[in-house]
Amino acid sequence: MNHKLFSKLAAFLLAAALFSGCGQGEAAPPSPEEVSAAVSRPFDAVADIQMGGISATADLNKTEDGVFSFTFHEPAALNGMVVTMDDEKIGLSYLGLHIEADSEDVLDSAVTKSIVAAVNKAAQPNGITIGTEGSAITVSGETEAGEFTLTLDQKNQSLLTLSIPNLNLECHFGG
Repeated sequence: MNHKLFSKLAAFLLAAALFSGCGQGEAAPPSPEEVSAAVSRPFDAVADIQMGGISATADLNKTEDGVFSFTFHEPAALNGMVVTMDDEKIGLSYLGLHIEADSEDVLDSAVTKSIVAAVNKAAQPNGITIGTEGSAITVSGETEAGEFTLTLDQKNQSLLTLSIPNLNLECHFGG
């Protein structure tokens, strides 16, 4: 009788040990403050942008003082165009010409303004929803251009993708 009880107890403990790792798949998402700190840091990335039927590639740079710049390489007609943005101004330099305007005067649906607005919103710990999807952190929120989802690499918290369905905008970031 003791032998049967011991066998059942041993089988139970073995099963418990084997299945103890089940259900621990995804790590808990970081806090809004951790995501805010990660997205607020300066960064450089190559942005492959799809909006409607238009494709573009640009080097995206965010400086310490929150200035974003997009240096376009594709399509060929935009090669060399630089768009700079901060909270107040947007600048456009192309073929030796430079213009500036108040950022409020630019349509919220403009590609560069939409990307900057989503990244800036993700940098605010309030008004965003954070989760995990596989090895990515997902940050969802809303700007004037509509709802967005920004994904970050879980290990180094670099930008991976941005989606703004209302604008049919998809952006993939790389190094």
